[in-house]
Amino acid sequence: MLWQATGDEGTIEKIQVRRNLFYRQDDMRTKSFAANLDQILILIAAEPAFSSSQLSRALIAAEAAGITPIIALNKSDLAAPFTQAWEWLAPYRRMSYQVLRFSLGLAGEPERTALLKIFEGKTTLVLGPSGAGKSTLINLLKPGALAQTGEISHALNSGKHTTTRTTWYWIDDKRTTALIDSPGFQVFGLNHIEPAQLARYMPDLQSHASHCKFYNCSHLHEPGCSVITALESPSNPHGISLNRYKIYSELHAELSDLTKY
Repeated sequence: MLWQATGDEGTIEKIQVRRNLFYRQDDMRTKSFAANLDQILILIAAEPAFSSSQLSRALIAAEAAGITPIIALNKSDLAAPFTQAWEWLAPYRRMSYQVLRFSLGLAGEPERTALLKIFEGKTTLVLGPSGAGKSTLINLLKPGALAQTGEISHALNSGKHTTTRTTWYWIDDKRTTALIDSPGFQVFGLNHIEPAQLARYMPDLQSHASHCKFYNCSHLHEPGCSVITALESPSNPHGISLNRYKIYSELHAELSDLTKY
């Protein structure tokens, strides 16, 4: 959309073709995050503990929209929980997703410079649960932005919601690099995904799905299913993660229930 400012107001001059739209959809509503994105940074943290199901849902939505996702794990200074979280992310690293690790609260100029290179010349949506460090990231890359940060609620092991609206930040003076800060979320509906298309948006399953015996294999119970054959086991320790397959099975059932009505 081209906007012509006039004093405190303005007019829409032209509506351009939208390249993509990242959104989630549940039984109640469709929530649009942003359009015309180059990439999505899914920011999670060692604390509060992140949900592998919510991470997978966000990745599926990004794949479905044709937007490059990046996973970032924050709070590397918390040794024990960070080590455990990093191990949980092993299946995602095997899928060739870019997975970053850092401690935003302790980041200095070298870390800031490295992060800027990742975002340079791109429009990036920063997505993640409350308390992961999204606003801290904005404040690091855009000094003076004053994006609100909040403490962790240890009783609920989750962050207190501090970002309540989506905000666009230009990171450079030339306005070629933009970060979009989004509110934290607790649920991520995928009602817009057809169950038969689900495996297509999960790279670890997709790499095996084309070799199944049946073209319409659901990858749940059919004989000759290459996905089931590729599940991790003592003899195949680097196969498809059992946790990821569980997420697929639960999502497939959830989305299949929607098609009954």
